[in-house]
Amino acid sequence: KSRAGYSLENHLEYIFQENEILFSRGAITERRSKPDFLFPGIEYYKDSAFEEKYLKMLGSKTSAKDRWRQVLPEADRIKNKHLITLEPSISLTQTNEMKEHNVTLVVPEAIRSTYTETQQSEILTLSDFIEFVKETEALAGF
Repeated sequence: KSRAGYSLENHLEYIFQENEILFSRGAITERRSKPDFLFPGIEYYKDSAFEEKYLKMLGSKTSAKDRWRQVLPEADRIKNKHLITLEPSISLTQTNEMKEHNVTLVVPEAIRSTYTETQQSEILTLSDFIEFVKETEALAGF
């Protein structure tokens, strides 16, 4: 499982680089937490003058189960967090709980169809997330 998690992170890093997105991987934030990905990067996260609305975070879990809660304390400056998973059909109860904690689920397009229509309307595909980050970068002046 650990190797699968690192493999997913490596693939995401490659995808973000190919899309020319600014990010830091595994940077240390408060309480020695290490969010998987910070956008546009740790230097902006640590700069108190940089507006929080332009900061994004993506946690990566091959299977979310109850482990999705691990992303909650990883970046205090970021209220709305994102979590990518390869896990199909997470229960409506679980995705509602994620939503209550300001966690938006991100899944590959092929997995999105395993969720209910209601869930799909609130889940981002990886392509959606990439576009969201690019739009945020543009608003931030990058």
